Amino acid sequence: MMDVFSRYWDWFSTTSFKLDHDEITALSTLAIAVFAGVLAVVARRQSKDTRILQRAYLTVRPAGIHILGYRDEAVAHVEICNAGNLPATMVKWFIKHDFSSRLDWFTGEIDTRLVAGAGSVLAPHAEMAQASGPIEVGPDALRHQDGRYLYVWGAVTYRDGFGKKRSTTFCHRYDCANAPEKLEQGTVAMSGITAREHRYGNRTR
Repeated sequence: MMDVFSRYWDWFSTTSFKLDHDEITALSTLAIAVFAGVLAVVARRQSKDTRILQRAYLTVRPAGIHILGYRDEAVAHVEICNAGNLPATMVKWFIKHDFSSRLDWFTGEIDTRLVAGAGSVLAPHAEMAQASGPIEVGPDALRHQDGRYLYVWGAVTYRDGFGKKRSTTFCHRYDCANAPEKLEQGTVAMSGITAREHRYGNRTR
């Protein structure tokens, strides 16, 4: 094996393929440029992976329908949760509701521009409870909505910890048949456990 290597080395060293100083410099510069390019690609990929793993992720969980005074109004509660590893900043939201007899009620395209507020900060793995505006139900009217569904929907926008604006839209479906016969002030008419993530309206960007 060494004899074969020696013969090829002798051939290479005596042929006209010898490179002068300028050619060696040019090839070295090219090799360094290629290596630097490879390092840049690897660095960009690592940076992207880091952002994916570390950035803030906001989700919205249903937290029940709560009865207000005189039993004729209710509010829908939701929990905005940060499942990421960085604080979410400029957190804004809106919450709306609709009654429908359709199990496949379509929310349409939820307009994230409807969010309001000065913008809050939500720490990693923290959550905050928020409530909708009043839902007119009348005394015991949720139970009288038997056969109908209450949809609670809306959007949250935020900065993901790297300055990028993100949004989460949500739609929770409550079956009014789960409401109790009698509604008492300050009680939970329908637990968030009974809510369902609706087939439409739930999206993250």
